[in-house]
Amino acid sequence: MRKLYWLHTFVVLVVLFSVSNAFAVEPSESSGWPNLAEVRSNRAERMEWWRDARFGMFIHFGLYSVPAGEWNGQQYGGYSEWLPQGIPTAQWEKLTDRFNPTDFDADEWVLLAKQAGMKYIVITTKHHEGFALWDSKASDYDVQATPFKRDIMKELAEACRRHDMKLGWYHSVLDWHHPDYLPRRAVDKRSTDDADYDRYISYMKAQLRELLTNYGDIAVLWFDGGWDHGPRQHRAWEICDMAYELQPDIIINDRIGLPMDYDTPEQRIPRGASDRPWETCMTITSSWGYNKGARDWKDAKALIRNLVDIASKGGNYLLNVGPTGEGVIPPQSADRLREIGEWLEINGRSIYGTKGSIFRSTDSTRWGRCTTRMTGDGTTLVYLHVFDWPSGSSLSIPELGNLPDEAYLLADRDAKLTARKAGKGISIDLAEVESAVNSVDTVVVLEYAEQKPVTFHPPRIESVSEMFIDDLTLKLSSEPGLQIRYTLDGSDVTSQSKLYVEPFAISTSITVKAASFYGDHLVCEQVEKEFEKVKPAEAVKLEQARPGLEYKYYEYDGEVKTLSDIDRDNTTGFGVTTQVDLERRKRQEEFAMIFEGYISVPATDVYDFELISDDGSRLTVAGREVVDNDGLHSREAKHGSIALEKGLQRVRVEYFNGLGGAELELRSGSAGKKADKVSGDRLFH
Repeated sequence: MRKLYWLHTFVVLVVLFSVSNAFAVEPSESSGWPNLAEVRSNRAERMEWWRDARFGMFIHFGLYSVPAGEWNGQQYGGYSEWLPQGIPTAQWEKLTDRFNPTDFDADEWVLLAKQAGMKYIVITTKHHEGFALWDSKASDYDVQATPFKRDIMKELAEACRRHDMKLGWYHSVLDWHHPDYLPRRAVDKRSTDDADYDRYISYMKAQLRELLTNYGDIAVLWFDGGWDHGPRQHRAWEICDMAYELQPDIIINDRIGLPMDYDTPEQRIPRGASDRPWETCMTITSSWGYNKGARDWKDAKALIRNLVDIASKGGNYLLNVGPTGEGVIPPQSADRLREIGEWLEINGRSIYGTKGSIFRSTDSTRWGRCTTRMTGDGTTLVYLHVFDWPSGSSLSIPELGNLPDEAYLLADRDAKLTARKAGKGISIDLAEVESAVNSVDTVVVLEYAEQKPVTFHPPRIESVSEMFIDDLTLKLSSEPGLQIRYTLDGSDVTSQSKLYVEPFAISTSITVKAASFYGDHLVCEQVEKEFEKVKPAEAVKLEQARPGLEYKYYEYDGEVKTLSDIDRDNTTGFGVTTQVDLERRKRQEEFAMIFEGYISVPATDVYDFELISDDGSRLTVAGREVVDNDGLHSREAKHGSIALEKGLQRVRVEYFNGLGGAELELRSGSAGKKADKVSGDRLFH
């Protein structure tokens, strides 16, 4: 899964953690993908089952399951599936003679997932090692080259159909084994003279076609390892089009250089909800593939609370198991999954098919989390997941303004609870049900049949930008059932302040303060936002503007964590390029580039710039720093705004890459409009 690098002191394996592409951004209409509109139009329908499912099983299985993190008598910590990165291909290939998982039983795997309450399975058809777990006609490096000689994907697909389980394929773009895959690992000394990455992509397409044609309905295509190249080099649009053609209902994740249908934060749970669908993938222990030296096993309590936390933010939980080389899911994993299933057997209604919390942040539910459900008759069910049972046996919810029509325990509908007004909010009396407390998560249900729950949150102050040139329209919004009052003179908001009715315009720099009221009662802290009227940066006059940006290229060996660590006196290349990208790089890792020149601005306006990079980058426009995306990190997008006069404006982009994946892209657009990739016909020097 992760980027991992080798240090050759007894060949020690070191893992560098980075965050996956979360959250990605939608491709633009100018991205060159012909079926973009169609994919967007039916996405909600394709993903409905997935949103309802909430919980799935991830399976990492391959040749790496045989050594289980041990090589030449030395046990390595970390991710066992990354072990082959530091081992020559000819040595690793010999594991095909030892791959014989005679205890593999597809039905047992699927039934365990069902016992855990999981609704779908995603399995590694091919990880970075390049070994195929199915009978592939495109390669001899597959399960048929082993003593096992059984198509594992075929047996798993059939078991999933028997037991009504959705099935998805994980497939690595990265392939350390194939002779045409570039770049090569440091330990791989094979010649690259005849290597052809485009030919490798054709090979990958052939394998994907097999997987999407020969195994019935496939629900998910889960790419990984796409960091060495951009979507153009992957022919990502072409591959995804093929997938949708072969499996019209399939959903595709965000790891082939395109955002596609959903995002995949790895080994972490985001702080809040997202506008895009997302799924946290996570291990139970310290490795994805089976590692007999595994440590740090998460207990069932932590795993259940992770699931609840994720569901409360509108996400899915893809929880990993790594079967042994014999094909058995370790008992430490299986036992924990069954414990999760026991909790879901009672409380699953608060997870499956639910929406996220009615509260904006987890600060409102310090005692736990919240999920919600709308029933067919219009009733709203609010599920309060109580992790920490209150010492006074009274659960205080100050951000909830109206009493429910009914309150009870999800585990026992007859265990009725009393709800009372408490200050501006409500409280739930739990004294009579203390004997029913679940130490992991006790779920309290608030039922609103005749009304909707009213939540107390500060209003939102919305605009296309916080700076403007002439005038700017502001919009205030809050939760249903609340009024908004505001001031424009710097004074604090009271019940006598102006009542918000409709959007309004401002034409001078100003501070807006606003607060939510329930009747005449202030029910939240006031919020404020400053808006600045600015003069746009003057355009630059050039006698002659030549196409493209000038660039300088640097290479380094050693520790570089920020742009300031780059030795600017050590230039190893320079030239002119028509794009802000990495096509002119001379190696894959430990390099830096600086682009300088001018960008053509079509009209005087406030512009939003988006700088996407892996690792660090910085954007300067008209002599002002607009975006700082510096530091070591995986693909990350950051934004900034500036007012610009029509014409040519100075632009400078700085970038560096440490180890692993490398990516750089610059987008821009008028404030409030979608930012598109800056095209070469706008760049000059």
